[in-house]
Amino acid sequence: MSSTPAEPANTPAEPANQPQAPAREPETDWKAQARKWEERAKENAKAAERLAELEEASKTEEQKRAEQLAELQAKVAEYETREQIAAWKAEVAEATGVPAAALAGNTKEEIEAHAATLKPLIAQPQPAKPQPLIVPAEGKTPPALNSSRLEESLKKAVGAI
Repeated sequence: MSSTPAEPANTPAEPANQPQAPAREPETDWKAQARKWEERAKENAKAAERLAELEEASKTEEQKRAEQLAELQAKVAEYETREQIAAWKAEVAEATGVPAAALAGNTKEEIEAHAATLKPLIAQPQPAKPQPLIVPAEGKTPPALNSSRLEESLKKAVGAI
């Protein structure tokens, strides 16, 4: 036996080394909080509405007319733009043969480019209908079903010969 002191036996961890549970915060009443913020939002909406009324009342007649004029000018410009685009589509449709309803774009160049893209798709030739395979009657009586004449006639009709 040696003269070294005995090692201490494994003991449970000391309380100082253990992590402590975080302190609990008081429970929040979420419904009450939601009601409080909803009430504040309603008050703010009323205040914003009142502010808009005051601003509208403080405007002069000339300012009101200027705003109306600007709105009407914007509408007229929108209608004129639509009419111009429709005229360009009709012009391009007549020149290319592509239906105007199929064309898209906001400038004449865009419409022409779209027509150029669509034209090959629309103008593709229809595939020729295949000829029905008919075995011509050689003479008045058809050949027997197991005859070599029937086989030759079928190969000739299909083009295998």
